Formats: sequence, structure tokens, C-alpha cells
Amino acid sequence: MNIGIYTNKSKDVGGIWSAKLHSLLTRSGIRYIDIPDKDFSVLNPVDESLAQKVDLIIVLGGDGTILGLTTYAARNHIPVIGINAGKLGFLTEFETFEMENAVALVKENKLKADERILLTIEVKGETFYALNDCVFQRIYDEGSSGSLIASLSVSLDETLVDQITGDGVIVSTPTGSTAYSLSAGGPILAPGIESFCITPISAHSLHHRPIIYDSRSNCVIRVEDSGGPVGLFCDGKLVKKLTKNDFVKIDRAPHTITFLRKKDSNFYKRLLLKLNSGRI
Repeated sequence: MNIGIYTNKSKDVGGIWSAKLHSLLTRSGIRYIDIPDKDFSVLNPVDESLAQKVDLIIVLGGDGTILGLTTYAARNHIPVIGINAGKLGFLTEFETFEMENAVALVKENKLKADERILLTIEVKGETFYALNDCVFQRIYDEGSSGSLIASLSVSLDETLVDQITGDGVIVSTPTGSTAYSLSAGGPILAPGIESFCITPISAHSLHHRPIIYDSRSNCVIRVEDSGGPVGLFCDGKLVKKLTKNDFVKIDRAPHTITFLRKKDSNFYKRLLLKLNSGRI
């Protein structure tokens, strides 16, 4: 086994945790390579040539660090273990003080697979992927004298299901349902549910509610004439600026990402611990 280690150096100040991980892996007889420290994202992907050298990725960082490696790990079928060196760490499985246990479980092959579905987003001839969500959000553009409100039409399988006027709309996966969508009033989807969620952002209406739809459906979101420019964000990164009549196709990605977790890991326990400050 050859493990790739990606460390968010802004979280691991002084390299304390990465040095400890290196030591633990060496003592356990596990080979490793360090993935170069960059701000990986949908706009700055990992070098695909690393896929031939890595069987598993350990991420030292937070959720944002993991999101940056999503496309690379998913496309190359490389499982991921997250060690939380950030704040919330909802996607991570271990805290830094559990690092020794994490390495032992890797060596003994005693971790279970947690497979997550992704979004594929097609816009203007380009394709992006997202583990959490794609977000359409109003943006200020000095070159536009039009409305500062986002006006969007949402269609599923070529049928119009909603027209949303407001700050924008979120299309989230079950993984992303506990992120921005939750903050905007969307429901929590358990990881194994084969569905996506459309959540309006500050809609100017009394009737708009989140819509949960089958992940096999095709979703198209169009920017309408009555609104202003819109930013398209994939997992938090601005990938395109959209103007009237631009449209985006959103589907289930052909690949998934696999996280490795403890045998007794439980989504609902993590939900209570991470999103409720541990209060019961």
C-alpha cells in the first residue's frame, strides 16, 4: 500500500501533525508520499499522474481541504480518510489525537467504506464536479445596470417545477445537505439516499420550499431576463458568471467518492456531535 498525504499547512502550523503522521506510518511499515501543497479545487485540480502512485489519501485539514481533492479522488477511485485539523470537520473521521488509532486501523484493514454520490455540472461547454453543492447566487457586476436580484427557472426532466426570485438557489447532494443548504433552511438527507435537493436562498415568496428529487433526474437551471447576473459556485468556488438566458445542466456524476470510516461510525451521532456542539 502507498498512501498519499495531503496537508493543509495553514491548519497544520509548523508541520506538527504531518510529522507525527509520517513517523507513525514509517513505524508501521506503510509507504507514503506527500501530495504537493496547493489550493486544490474544481479550478485547480490535482495532477492526475499521482493516481498511479497512490492507493489511499489521508487528508490533514478540514472539510474545505477534502472538497479540494474530491474530483481527483473520485475519478481515480481512491478512498479518502480525513483527519480533522480544522474546525467543524464534518467530513473527517478522526481528530488529530486519534491519529495513532487511524494508522493502526489502516494497517489492519479495519475501516468501512462510506460511498457518496456527486454532482456533475455542465455549463458553456465545461464540466465541473461537486461533492457538496452547486450554488446559483446573485452577484454585483459593475458592468450591469440591471437588477441585483437573481431570477432563475428550475426544470426537472424538461418540466418546469419552480421559478425562483431572490438571492439564488442551491442544488445539494446528501453530503451537502448538512452544509449551505441546511443554513438556508433545507432538509438533512442521510448519506445513502439517492436524491438531490433544490433549496431556494432568501426567495421573495411565501410558497417556495426545498424540493427533493431523484438523483437519476436531469436538472436544468436557467437565468431569466428579469434578474441580474448570477455566480455559479461549485463546492464554494466561483466557476462561472452567468447572465440572462444562460443555463446549466446538473446530473448525477458517473463516479462516486469513498470515505473510510471506523466500523462503529454513525452519521446521526456525528450530526449531533458536530452540528449541535455535542449537546443532547
